[in-house]
Amino acid sequence: MLPLIRDERLRDDVIGFIGQESVHSQAHSTVLDHLVAQGLDPAPYTAQMDWFFEHLLGDDTAPPLARTWWLLERVAIIAAIEHYTAVLGKWVLDARGFERFGADPTMVDLLRWHGAEEVEHRSVAYDVFQHLDGGYGRRLRTMTTVFPTMFWLWVRGVKFFIANDPELSPAERRAAEPHLRDWVRAAKDELVPAPRDIFSAVPRYLRRRYHPTQEGSTAKALAYLAGSPAARAAAEAVAAAEEAVRAVRPTPAALELVVTGRREAAEGVAELRLAAADGGELPAWEPGAHLDLLLESGLIRQYSLCGDPADRRSYRIAVRLTEDSRGGSRQIHATLTEGARIGAHHPRNRFPLVPAGAERGGPHFFVAGGIGITPILPKLREVAALGADWQLLYVGRSRSSMPFLDEISALDPEQCRVRVVTTDSEGLPDLAAALTTAPGNAAVHVCGPEPLMDALVAALAGLRPGTEARLERFHPLEGAAAAADSAEVEVELARSGLTLTVPADRSVLRAVREQLPDTPYSCEQGFCGTCRTKVLAGTPDHRGEALTERERADSMLICVSRSRGGKLVLDL
Repeated sequence: MLPLIRDERLRDDVIGFIGQESVHSQAHSTVLDHLVAQGLDPAPYTAQMDWFFEHLLGDDTAPPLARTWWLLERVAIIAAIEHYTAVLGKWVLDARGFERFGADPTMVDLLRWHGAEEVEHRSVAYDVFQHLDGGYGRRLRTMTTVFPTMFWLWVRGVKFFIANDPELSPAERRAAEPHLRDWVRAAKDELVPAPRDIFSAVPRYLRRRYHPTQEGSTAKALAYLAGSPAARAAAEAVAAAEEAVRAVRPTPAALELVVTGRREAAEGVAELRLAAADGGELPAWEPGAHLDLLLESGLIRQYSLCGDPADRRSYRIAVRLTEDSRGGSRQIHATLTEGARIGAHHPRNRFPLVPAGAERGGPHFFVAGGIGITPILPKLREVAALGADWQLLYVGRSRSSMPFLDEISALDPEQCRVRVVTTDSEGLPDLAAALTTAPGNAAVHVCGPEPLMDALVAALAGLRPGTEARLERFHPLEGAAAAADSAEVEVELARSGLTLTVPADRSVLRAVREQLPDTPYSCEQGFCGTCRTKVLAGTPDHRGEALTERERADSMLICVSRSRGGKLVLDL
């Protein structure tokens, strides 16, 4: 099948999917070995599954003249199966009945890990089906075959394991024979999906505008994969090894920078050039990265790097004066004149050009609102240098308020890639119309005011279901701070030997700072990442958006995040 896939990104997804299924197979073998050790041999049931997938759906089932038709049919069958497993995966991530009824924690973790994997890769088989064929008739035909087959195998498995449970007597096995009322009762206890969850999945799959991203949350799946007990144990082992390395090779301190140049890039926008105070080279960065500036007042503010990543002698940022801000932009405009010094953390990138492993030279569609052009400008330079297909929609109040118009024009000498919209004379742009001009498989990058990004996300969902825009926010989502307050939580500060009880109406950060006043923070809304703290034990309820999935595996934002249940142990 791989030679038939012409889309390189989809091909990479398929290769990853195959690797995940290989890991699934190993996990299945581990569970089966565990069942055998408990005196329950699943071989008769697994033999039926093997016959179904290896013989009935095998390469040689169809005659040679029908090989292509059979390949497309099997791709559609797998897409339908993956829909079914994604529905189950979504359910198992949300269900909490296992803990209430005392299920083995390791087995529960394995089950949820498997469910998270199913949700995470739920789109791959369907996208391959759409790429190779996508016919609605084939989708309808294969689902009407797959659903009753999968349902029968599920019921068959339940009956098999009850009938062969070595701990049950013959009379107990007969009494445990499952009926519909038992299914309903178990569903209420969140031990199995409810009948409506199973049966309603079929009409959803058969909707004309269906896409697997409508089933479950990729973010939730990735969060579990990163933060499951097994993942945390692995992360702790890695962290211990890294700590040993850091003991020999300390982590570099914050950067000491000096302002070497300042100019007005647009009305109310100060462009600053920063160099290392010691005259040395600066840490490398990639398009989309930002700096955390450490202001003299104690505030920490984030500003996107908008210069040239190849220039290791200077950084460039642009800061718009915002009168209703919390003071960061006012301080910068008032104090960071040429020759002034400022501290900063090393560059971080929450807004890369493409995800890891994806094709940087593919088509791209950029939307920038006002000062939101800053993280996008280096991306434009890179895709232009690569010869990629790209377009930019740049929205601002007026041309005089929009920085870097001259540099953008230089990247578009034929004036066919960039559209500038000034809202004081033209009004708000038609985002849906703008998206229709972009290539159908373009990666969409957006940075600007919250209403602009929300409108773009909504327009994209209507035109290209399943496509997610890459967003860079200069402000936290509305309500993020309020979301920090919920249930009371117990927090142990491991290095300080303190244990705190944080009330429901107080953030962990504020409770910690009462004991440790030097604990760093900035936005208090889960946006900047300044208060990121290592979690030694417990399961955080992650809120805010400053951490990557990898960072969430062993850290939390204590300004907004809390606990999913039980005590948190923090490295403070």
